[in-house]
Amino acid sequence: MTPFAEGIVNELRPLPTHRLTAIVEMARLEAAARQHVIERYAGWPLLPQPEFAHLRDVGPWLFAASSESCLQGQYDFHCDLTECTSDAICGWLISALPPPDLAEHLSQATVAQGPDGATYLLRFHTELAFPVLHARRDLPGIADWLAPIRSWWVVSPHPERKAWRHFAGYDKPSLRGVSTIELDASCWKALAGDPLSYRLADQLLEPLTRSGMHENCHGTRLGLVRELLAQAHRLGLSRQSDKIDYVTLMALQGKSLQGSPIWNEALQEARDQGRPLAQALQLRMRKKGA
Repeated sequence: MTPFAEGIVNELRPLPTHRLTAIVEMARLEAAARQHVIERYAGWPLLPQPEFAHLRDVGPWLFAASSESCLQGQYDFHCDLTECTSDAICGWLISALPPPDLAEHLSQATVAQGPDGATYLLRFHTELAFPVLHARRDLPGIADWLAPIRSWWVVSPHPERKAWRHFAGYDKPSLRGVSTIELDASCWKALAGDPLSYRLADQLLEPLTRSGMHENCHGTRLGLVRELLAQAHRLGLSRQSDKIDYVTLMALQGKSLQGSPIWNEALQEARDQGRPLAQALQLRMRKKGA
């Protein structure tokens, strides 16, 4: 049993009326895998609204073990779903609200009012959005959304392993229904995050898979990208193209490049003379091979 699974089981043990559920980002699964998960577990789409019909099958779904599941059954559900969906799991929840009702409740939080008064799709389940929203429980609708939740774990970006971060809800299953979530300008800006990190994390999926990276989940890639972007900043690389090159090269060839003279020289030339980093490295590698 992993430490994370043990923590979930220990929380569930004295709570016979509470159930474990998981939010799965279906877009991260192949079509056959999506169908397998839907057939194997009880599941509910979190985008049931007619206007989201085109997103429903590939959007977030809430899954649960059977209603008769004992503690062992809920642990088995955790293990089986993890094996079946792997990188697609975005969150684990514990609530006394029955899963069908919980799914209906959560679906009401998938739309929010922006600072401009317009209505937007709110992907509250992501590793970027959830911590931002949880920290802004003062905003209209957010406390309502968290009311029936006892515990919620979301992926926490980590460069070496899949990590989960715990957040507490209010554990009040009688409080169902979400009033309109209203985002202010500060929250809106925080939800925008750093698009470059997410783009690079997605772009590195296949190259890192081919390279044999053992722990190649979205959270791990995102953690690695953020760590490498921070390194690039400390090294004085200011152009976005150089940051992208730095992250890509270090993620895929870091062991061979780190500390080598040609790498250090290329970094210095990119920083001090403005030559693109990848070009500076390529020129030195050609000279070395000549």
